[in-house]
Amino acid sequence: MNPPTLQTIADQAGVSRAAVSLALRNQPGISLATRERIRKIADELGYRPNPMVSALMAHLKTLRPQTNVGAIPFITDFPTRDEWRDFSIISRYFDGASARARQAGYHLEVMWLREPGMTAKKMRSILINRGVEGVLIAPLPEGRRHISLDMSNFAGATMGYSLVRPKLHRAVHRHIESLRLAVQKLRHLGYRRIALAVYETQDRRNDFNWSTAYAGYQITLPAKERIPIFYLEGDDDAKFSKWLKAGKPDVILSGNIGILDKITTAGLSVPDDVGVAILDHSSSDRGAAGIDQQPELVGAAAVDMIVAQINRNERGIPSSPRQISTEGLWIPGRSVRRVQTGGASATPFD
Repeated sequence: MNPPTLQTIADQAGVSRAAVSLALRNQPGISLATRERIRKIADELGYRPNPMVSALMAHLKTLRPQTNVGAIPFITDFPTRDEWRDFSIISRYFDGASARARQAGYHLEVMWLREPGMTAKKMRSILINRGVEGVLIAPLPEGRRHISLDMSNFAGATMGYSLVRPKLHRAVHRHIESLRLAVQKLRHLGYRRIALAVYETQDRRNDFNWSTAYAGYQITLPAKERIPIFYLEGDDDAKFSKWLKAGKPDVILSGNIGILDKITTAGLSVPDDVGVAILDHSSSDRGAAGIDQQPELVGAAAVDMIVAQINRNERGIPSSPRQISTEGLWIPGRSVRRVQTGGASATPFD
């Protein structure tokens, strides 16, 4: 049996080929009901776009100047409309995604799921009526959560690990590799007693990749050189001081620049008594060393995934979600220094 064509679908639906093309690309110009009826018929007939044609059209798009062909909503679900901007990493995700969207001929538009009177059903209807083809789900305010937005009409992607459902393609930072990179750089500076002190909520948002990588590093060390993870809390200065005295780290990896204040409160000096490296480094981190996660690359990668789906005419929840991960950069800083090696044995991280 020959595969169904646009004309086959058009004949069955009683519409023109142009109408079928619009419906399969989720474009305005025909009613929502007609769009959904045509897409249902196409699915029942087993229609699949010709991959050679899709590839050719994607290539042709790169050869001609890109004009603005529509919006890619950046959908947020924070308690307030602009609260996501308080998180520098999410703002940098947005900047990278916005720049890549412009290159592809789209523009990124912030939409808030908690707008007064807004529901997930209403949001979906708005997106369909505006002819939106793809949506980018921003990181959620709390780790490991879900949203109820029906994605069946859209190409989609998210950034980071906080969105559990719907299971979309996602772009993430390689937290495990970044911690390994930080350990390698610190050991080259002579540090040997490397500790990890992070907020459990932050580690959870990163799918526990920091603690996973740190546990892997600890396994490479003799038992006497291992230091347990310290999970930071709100008012834990006494516990933190006790952990410092017991573990005697010469450098601490952390996800938050506030670790500097805790060390000072404990009566120690950075970097003379103990070094510090920040795993989520930003330009405001007081000259500290650490890992720049390059969130702009994550945002750009997420948009690339959406545009690729649009070009392949793929919509809805993917049967096998893909994940693209990006690398971090080591940023030297005055929170670490070169120290004596103490003759400790090498590890696979060196």
